[in-house]
Amino acid sequence: MLETLLPMVLVLAAFWLWQNALRARERARALARGLCARVGVQLLDETVAVRRVRLRRMPGEGLRLERCYGFEVSVDGADRRHGSLNLLDDEVVSWDLPVVDAAASAAGKVTTGNVIELRPTRTLH
Repeated sequence: MLETLLPMVLVLAAFWLWQNALRARERARALARGLCARVGVQLLDETVAVRRVRLRRMPGEGLRLERCYGFEVSVDGADRRHGSLNLLDDEVVSWDLPVVDAAASAAGKVTTGNVIELRPTRTLH
């Protein structure tokens, strides 16, 4: 009995992990699109790619899954720059996008390395 149930459980677990990864990627893409719109850059190819997945220990919360996504953006439509987004479960914890400054953009300069570290929104009890 166990040898017939074990393969089915493994297949179902693999399917659940795959679906979870697809949902997380879609959420990351929507978040990246929103961040790009807010900063004033264009998300190229309308896609994000997972760079790293790891377990992260959070004080008072235990282990949580951190996913790091990379994508490419354009400031003026003729360039390609890298951007990134880090999610802890479904919460954005940091992002990195080029900053478009109107004065700097007119001079052809774009600031990079705009890493914003966000604190988790959950309160510790």
